[in-house]
Amino acid sequence: MTDTIAIGQRLERAEGVDKVTGRATYVADLKVPGMLHAKVLRSPHAHARIRSINIEKARSLPGVRAVLIGAEVDVIDEEPSSRSRAVLAKGRVRYQGQPVAAVAADDVHTAEEALDLIEVDYEVLPAVIDPLEAMKDDAPQVRQRLVESEDTESQAHATVASSEIKPASDKPTNVTSRIHYARGDVEKGFQESDIIIEKTYHIPHVHQGYMEPRAALASWDNQGHLTVHASCQGQFALRAELAAILRIPEGRITVIPEEIGGGFGAKIQPIIEPIAALLAQKARRPVKLVLTRNEELIAATPAPETIVEIKTGAKRDGSLTALKMRAIMDVGCFPGGPLNNVCLLAAGLYKFPAFEVDGYEVLTHKPSQAAYRAPGAPHGTFVIESQMDALARALGLDRVEFRLRHCISTGDPMPNGQPWPFNGMRQVLEAIARHPAWTERQKAPNRGVGFAVGGWMGGLQPASAALRMNQDGSFTIATAAIDLTGTHTAFRQIAAEELGVLVDQISIVTANTDSAPFAGTSAGSKVIYTIGSAVKAAAADAREQILEIASRELEAAPVDLEIRDGKVSVKGTPERSISLSRIGQLSTAFGGKYPPVLGRGTTAVTQQSPGFAGQLAEVEVDPGTGNVTILRYVSFQDVGRAINPTLVEGQMQGGSAQGIGIALSEQLVYSPDGRLLNPSLLDYRKMTAIDLPRIETVIVEVPSPYGPFGAKGVGEPPIVPGPAALANAVRDATDCDFTDLPITPEKVVKAIKERAAAG
Repeated sequence: MTDTIAIGQRLERAEGVDKVTGRATYVADLKVPGMLHAKVLRSPHAHARIRSINIEKARSLPGVRAVLIGAEVDVIDEEPSSRSRAVLAKGRVRYQGQPVAAVAADDVHTAEEALDLIEVDYEVLPAVIDPLEAMKDDAPQVRQRLVESEDTESQAHATVASSEIKPASDKPTNVTSRIHYARGDVEKGFQESDIIIEKTYHIPHVHQGYMEPRAALASWDNQGHLTVHASCQGQFALRAELAAILRIPEGRITVIPEEIGGGFGAKIQPIIEPIAALLAQKARRPVKLVLTRNEELIAATPAPETIVEIKTGAKRDGSLTALKMRAIMDVGCFPGGPLNNVCLLAAGLYKFPAFEVDGYEVLTHKPSQAAYRAPGAPHGTFVIESQMDALARALGLDRVEFRLRHCISTGDPMPNGQPWPFNGMRQVLEAIARHPAWTERQKAPNRGVGFAVGGWMGGLQPASAALRMNQDGSFTIATAAIDLTGTHTAFRQIAAEELGVLVDQISIVTANTDSAPFAGTSAGSKVIYTIGSAVKAAAADAREQILEIASRELEAAPVDLEIRDGKVSVKGTPERSISLSRIGQLSTAFGGKYPPVLGRGTTAVTQQSPGFAGQLAEVEVDPGTGNVTILRYVSFQDVGRAINPTLVEGQMQGGSAQGIGIALSEQLVYSPDGRLLNPSLLDYRKMTAIDLPRIETVIVEVPSPYGPFGAKGVGEPPIVPGPAALANAVRDATDCDFTDLPITPEKVVKAIKERAAAG
């Protein structure tokens, strides 16, 4: 690689100090004159008809300024098309925790007291909670009529579209869509198989676990213009959805994005902002709504439960023969989920000559699902990586070499017939194969080593950015990118590299919807790939303008000039130069003779660059207690080009930690009547610093032909392989299969006892 100015530097996150010292301002911190506080009354039932709602006592409570119910609001439909459109229940509730009424009061305590005064008469109806039961013809129907899903999360992540997604039926059903992929003669493949592995896998609902609960502050001016301060993953996406919900033009809405304490895909869909906006409209005062952790767990938008039945075959010489799979995804009470990702990855990572895949999206009386970091990818990877591990063991083959023999390459057809884009899956497997954690592993009682590899296609969305030269020769980038992962720091490095200046000369602002260049959501591992490309283009545009000004001042052609050390010089004659600050003055000061330097960058990247990650775990299992201790954990990832290795490693470690949680402890548990049984962090077990091992990182660089300086998306892939890697490691330690996540101590003890009893 050539010498670089900024790319590859380990710079601290620009906003890091403010966040860790508490100086960063979040929505919950905001206070504006006349602000009211909102609280939401939620349904205690998973399925019920609302006979009546009496709000008179709440409305007359001193300090209450507005009470809102769905029946009073014309913009709320009885059968909304998506979760974001279901602002308040109207006629029927479909999950425990669904908003039924909302109150705005002078303070939070008065608002909470008012909720207790609202009287709701429910007719409790049968609820269907198990997705397998929901598929039956006689199951209670979650929706009276089906509507086309808005599927905001899938659009925001923008992975792989499928022409195979079809309506499930033209009669009432809880199965809202079906996916079917097939290739070759599956039955013949199984007839020729010497080894057949057939299992059923279960991945439960899990919560994204962002530190900051959802929060919004809404206000209207006298001209009917709405301003919303939001904790969101994309201000333009939020503005568009609010405009559709409230039925007003987008130009009458300003969204101001504040600091965000995590989202992982869940804060794309607006589920509280419309409530705050409608209350503010009714009260004619600003209204702030902040959810509690309990509300987040009960009534937010978790990742979907998925059940996968799969059969895979192979010959004794290690050849793959066939794969047959049925995937059932519980998406809660609204359609739209990452089922396609599950099916594509489970059937598409290895070259089975014949396969048949059926996927079903199923409604239940639970909260609707949302994206969670590489939505669907951990599910599909857990299934296929467990199967590949089992096949290799049954055949007596090295588990890495077996995968390397069959893994996909660039151009191989995916299950949907589209070719695999350029990717680094093989390079990640090769990095695992040569790592000491694999090459030097030793078998010991109750200890095991396992690994897995998984990928993420990478999102696509048009983006734009602007770069302004200031009078002192410094630069300011303006974007609409929400900085979830340190991307602002990486943008500065990209611009500095393109301009030929130090990173310290560049600052960055995230603008609101009135002033920001358009950009999509911060989701789908597309921020650096798409917005970063726009920043690079804006910097290149600004550089051309700077060189044009310098060429006139130095009487030299732009091609003969270079930017270095804060000035523009004639190549080979550094004494002929002009400082950047002088160019800034000539283009901005009073009487300046040149137009201001303003670089514009717009992109619409249409080629994906999938990112692959691998993880290797060494574990020790206590056969008496079932406790799984992670002794060593290594995260590998192809990042294309590491713009900032420190930020990349942070993403790899953070995603790995979430994958470990899905594997070992996390699960939203529902009763048969749809009540969440673990609605607090005392009962919903997330990994803590005490639980987690030191996570080693190995950066693999297979540069993308399309990303800025070869970069690929980094945020999504590291969550993907963890559940499979740990399941394979625990299997190696116990000789027991684990197909039902999470792998809790109780399940481990039970499996060991059953294996011992079977001899």
